[in-house]
Amino acid sequence: MNSLNDLDTQPWYKQGWPWALIAIPFLTVVAGVITFIIANDTSDSLVLDDYYKKGLAINSNIARLELAQKQQFSASIKVDQTVNLLSLKLTAKVKLPPQLTLTFSHPTLKVHDQSIVLEQLTEGEYIAELRPLESAYWHVAIEDTDKSWLIKSRWLYPDIKELIMGHDAP
Repeated sequence: MNSLNDLDTQPWYKQGWPWALIAIPFLTVVAGVITFIIANDTSDSLVLDDYYKKGLAINSNIARLELAQKQQFSASIKVDQTVNLLSLKLTAKVKLPPQLTLTFSHPTLKVHDQSIVLEQLTEGEYIAELRPLESAYWHVAIEDTDKSWLIKSRWLYPDIKELIMGHDAP
């Protein structure tokens, strides 16, 4: 039989098991606060602020893509990495515009996106200076400055040296 002398007489705060039980909710609160701080400080660049308007504009983009297909637009893009120069050859059944807009969209990081204006050198040949592109699977779009037609494709850069898009694309 136990006597009073055999019982543990230490106060509760000097024993380990109450502190283990207190630590579980305390660490949960700390993890929640850290998660809240990270969520507040980090913006989600994949979610668009005007997603509803972009969704409505899909029909417009489809019409522009169909017009480019009907007019047999095709393009070939090459990048000279030594001088950061992009050259584009464009063909179509219609007269080509003096300027084009070329957009490189990174698949996950909006800060790497680029939109450049290409100037026509000769009939069907365009050139522009380009910031260096990192290795990624880029979304590429070419359109005229009036935004009447559109050609889109994806490019695994720099693994694939030349991008062929539009009517003649494989």
